[in-house]
Amino acid sequence: MTALTLKVQTWSDDLRMPCLIETADTKDLVTHLEPLLRMSIPFQSKYLPTLKRDKWFVLRRPADKSRSGLVVLWPERQACVYISGEPVSTKRPSPRVALLRLRIDPQFMSATAGLTVFAATLSGVARTLTIEDTLVWKGRYVCREEPFSKRWFMCNQWIEHYCIVEPHLLNGLQVEMAAWGSLATVKPDGLWELQVDEANKQRFLWIANQTVSSVPEPPVPVSVAPILDAPVGPLVALANRDVGPEQWVLSSSDGVSLGRALIRTLTISDRLRSLKAKTVRVEVVWVPTFNKWEIKELSEAPIVHSTIFEAAK
Repeated sequence: MTALTLKVQTWSDDLRMPCLIETADTKDLVTHLEPLLRMSIPFQSKYLPTLKRDKWFVLRRPADKSRSGLVVLWPERQACVYISGEPVSTKRPSPRVALLRLRIDPQFMSATAGLTVFAATLSGVARTLTIEDTLVWKGRYVCREEPFSKRWFMCNQWIEHYCIVEPHLLNGLQVEMAAWGSLATVKPDGLWELQVDEANKQRFLWIANQTVSSVPEPPVPVSVAPILDAPVGPLVALANRDVGPEQWVLSSSDGVSLGRALIRTLTISDRLRSLKAKTVRVEVVWVPTFNKWEIKELSEAPIVHSTIFEAAK
């Protein structure tokens, strides 16, 4: 296998990234994945009735108008790359491909793994790489088979368990999850993407009548309970559905916030997703690695008082 040929280029603002010089295999990769770059279509009034029937999530696009591209785990070249979603031109007839120096679990780079592809946006102004959706997982096109909420769960799993981010290896870029919210959070300004919780559906891109150039205010963080070293066993908390997909906020019987829940199994994810109720009792255990309470099981037992959680140190 020949080594990748790189050239440092100015990406946007003053962000400089090591970019791949186009070769036959790089061109083949971009051509193969090019249909996934066309992930949004303009929203039209004829789509309004569907918003009333289905479950939708929304994402405000960055103020610098950067577009969604692709983060690709590429076993054939033992590399992780970002394919730009910016439109091509006569000056740049093919998308740019930047090398991302991420530490990836070896299972994603094995000879039999196949490509893993995430929708993501690289913003040079904000210095962020925002992960938005799972499109391909070890060669399987999950975007065609799984609803968005399940694909979003897979994004979280990859970031939390299979990827180590070191900003100094990424030219200072921070890797973060996209702030998907409920349909009710849409504001009449800026650019928004709308994603239905179904398989094989493109996003809608909605441009508000009144646009603003300022960066939107970040979401208010959920208050987190004091860090606990280890639990005495499963404790029962109240889980309240949050605005984003696969997001539940925990609290004790006296209303003390325990922070956002950690969900690490598809079984629990599927059971929570199937619930119609917005609030449910759950058994939780403390996971020091993530500084979060993990939902282990649904429960009918009484909710525990906050002092019991404190005693679990």
